[in-house]
Amino acid sequence: MAGFEGADHLNGHGRALDMVQASGHLDRLDEDYAALARLGLMSVRESIGWRLAEAPSATGRPTDSGAYDFSRACRMALCAQRHGIQILWSLMHYGTPADVDLRDERFVGRFARFAAAAARALKPYHDTAPVYTPVNEISFLAWALTETGLMQPYASQRHHAEGSSEGSSRASGWEMKCRLVKAALAAMEAILDVDPRARFLHVEPVVHVVPPADRPDLAALAEEVRGYQWQAWDLIAGRLEPQLGGHPGALDLIGVNHYHSGQWEVATEKRLHWHLKDPRRAPFADLLAETWQRYRRPLIVAETSHVGSGRAQWLDEMAAEVQRARSRGVPVDGLCLYPIVDRPDWEDPRHWHHSGLWDACDPDQPPPSGLPHPVPRRLNRPYARSLLRWRRRLPRTAPAPSENDPPGAAMTDLIVFSHLRWDFVYQRPQHLLSRLARHHRVWFIEEPVHHDGPAYLQQIDPCPNVHVLRPHTPVRDWGFADSQVPELLPLVQRHLQQSRISDYVVWLYTPMALPLLQGLHPKAVIYDCMDELSAFKGAPRELRDRERELMRRADVVLTGGPSLFEAKRHLHPHVYCLPSAVDARHYSPVVVRRDQTAQAAARSLHDAMPQPRVGFFGVIDERMDLELVDAMAAGAPDWSFVMVGPVVKIDPASLPRRPNLHWLGQRDYRDLPHLASQWDVCMLPFALNEHTRFISPTKTLEYMAAEKPVISTPVHDVIELYGDVVRIAPDAAGMLAACRELLAETPAARAERINAMLLHVMRGSWDARADQVRALIQQALDRHAAALPVAAAGATAAATAAATAPAAPARPRLAPITALPATAGDRAWPQRPAPLAAAAVLEAARADAEDSALGNLDEADSMLDGLSEGDSAPMPLAPAIAPALAAQATRPAHGGVRR
Repeated sequence: MAGFEGADHLNGHGRALDMVQASGHLDRLDEDYAALARLGLMSVRESIGWRLAEAPSATGRPTDSGAYDFSRACRMALCAQRHGIQILWSLMHYGTPADVDLRDERFVGRFARFAAAAARALKPYHDTAPVYTPVNEISFLAWALTETGLMQPYASQRHHAEGSSEGSSRASGWEMKCRLVKAALAAMEAILDVDPRARFLHVEPVVHVVPPADRPDLAALAEEVRGYQWQAWDLIAGRLEPQLGGHPGALDLIGVNHYHSGQWEVATEKRLHWHLKDPRRAPFADLLAETWQRYRRPLIVAETSHVGSGRAQWLDEMAAEVQRARSRGVPVDGLCLYPIVDRPDWEDPRHWHHSGLWDACDPDQPPPSGLPHPVPRRLNRPYARSLLRWRRRLPRTAPAPSENDPPGAAMTDLIVFSHLRWDFVYQRPQHLLSRLARHHRVWFIEEPVHHDGPAYLQQIDPCPNVHVLRPHTPVRDWGFADSQVPELLPLVQRHLQQSRISDYVVWLYTPMALPLLQGLHPKAVIYDCMDELSAFKGAPRELRDRERELMRRADVVLTGGPSLFEAKRHLHPHVYCLPSAVDARHYSPVVVRRDQTAQAAARSLHDAMPQPRVGFFGVIDERMDLELVDAMAAGAPDWSFVMVGPVVKIDPASLPRRPNLHWLGQRDYRDLPHLASQWDVCMLPFALNEHTRFISPTKTLEYMAAEKPVISTPVHDVIELYGDVVRIAPDAAGMLAACRELLAETPAARAERINAMLLHVMRGSWDARADQVRALIQQALDRHAAALPVAAAGATAAATAAATAPAAPARPRLAPITALPATAGDRAWPQRPAPLAAAAVLEAARADAEDSALGNLDEADSMLDGLSEGDSAPMPLAPAIAPALAAQATRPAHGGVRR
């Protein structure tokens, strides 16, 4: 793919830019498109330019079509049509009409009216679905407008009015980003009213940020800054600030921009130099994969290039990384060289970047007579040769799925039956499944809720790709009781049919849900035995028998800790110990301190509680040693004991009451790190009884990630897993003594303790646990496939697919790049490749040695000769390309763009 620089904003000196004109592209449209077609570059990014296409209005509200001038865009569209070129349009490439203020909410409606007018003008030129980028690089634009002097007038006005404080600039940048997203969403709706076929490409840079080598303490800050790159896409998808109007269907197509300068150190802002092969650089394939796994939307590399003599090597590396990403199942549908024609600098028009496939040759010298534009062109032959080589190689690396694909590669759904509600305490199910949702749709079916009336399923979507199904039935028996089954079975089966779910794995958190598998045909069954439920207060009598049956049916059994593993390991050939883990960043003191609002709220809540403070968060039930808690409060009346969590299965009136004992009830997961930051010691006051014999508390690692000292009663799994860093005591007196020792620890002892705790934290991430589970699921699927004779397996699969699977809609893609179906993203990923530069050079050298990669090099050189400086003669056109995004293509499963 190719992109022509289209910025049209006011630069830092207040000079209005028109990069389409400055590069000479506007005067050479026909020549440029013919040259691209000759090279096989049949998709092109172009800018309409809001500032250039709309005349300023005294009222800020255009009243007639004469306020717009789309003659330039129509010329582009007509010329592209002649050459079989597909244009991907950018509506706002930074610039706005002179009377538009992006800080004024009224600009949203005005931009939407402009977008509708543009779609109306261009609709006749598109036989199939047009593709629009409403606002190019929202994140970069918000940053440039509020924190730099690259664009006028916003940054200069802000600095004049507010000074240059980092806090104010960050706040204004976030506000600007939200307003730009709101405008983009409004523009999309306006365009769809004009042309319902339209598709939307949202383009943002992807980056990598690391701490300085001598500042490992800044790792959390680096990760926080790195996370900013997702904000615009998250806002569009409704993951952040849903009141702006974002929703999953709005994130239609994703464009990823990446340049050599897109990786740096936090705080110092020093670049991780590509030309010096800085080992801290992240491979671009990893950045692509992270984007794909986060959003699961079709994507392209929308901008990339380098300067000077490094252009060819940069393309070799980027193309090799795209190839590598595709081999890992990431459906990269295109790579756009941007700019395809060299451009002058925004700030200094005399300086040309030498970053295009065609350079401006000697732009400071008078142009040769007779040329159609004062800026002559020169083809960069090494860059062009690299382009030709990779155009031949890349399409063959992304074949469509075949019968040789790994078993289970197309599995996309997890159907989960849980006795815990999603909006209860945020713990193991939520952590694991929200991460597995990057690879699979998750349907989380809760225990039913009683109501008088016909049974129905309530659907709640708490996070991307997770759908909570809450049954409402007229049956009064609680949980997955047998009396509930006749009501629940039709609900579940009807939902599978209506949602066209035919390829799935079933996951159970409770054996009581086993009868609901009647009529289901999962590819595998997973039993996550996170607790010994039969030991819980009020457990159904049939639970043990139901679990024995589930153990016979399950393909994989996970246990929540070593004690459960020892109890279950002999009952099934595939039992695995999967202790609970931690989201280290969520509890990191460095990250917690940055949210000053939440910190202030936590401090205010604790103001009346004298220090030292000893705290606990978690479920408060029959497993809690309430007598021990009461004795500790009585033994240290000057201390404060803080208990956070819901009270379940026990009478709240049974809780001990003392002036220094504070019961705060259930709090949001987001608040827990801030509450813990106000405590001096964290405790695990569990009783030692039949209810806690197999307990493996998730909060142990969470306390440690918060860098708090931890005391515990002698719980088996706490001793087994963390006995080297958790202080163990059998009674209230011992717990208080341990507290006093920890409160008196020296700075050196404290540092040693924290280091030891963080070693456990680093080994126990939820991301790693989710990866382990994915591998175990794949192994189970492989076992099923291996159990069938090869021929019978193929026949059975074909018959099943023909009889039961709904016809999969064609995934829209950007022609003419070969697409990879979205389901290929579920393949197992290899480990990170060898250092990038060496791998890319090796692949490029091998490509040069293969005639099949480039064809005859003399023939290729002859083609390049035809594209060299001064050659403006008509060139043979490429054959017509099947138009992208065909009108009959079905929109994404989550409903397209309309709300």
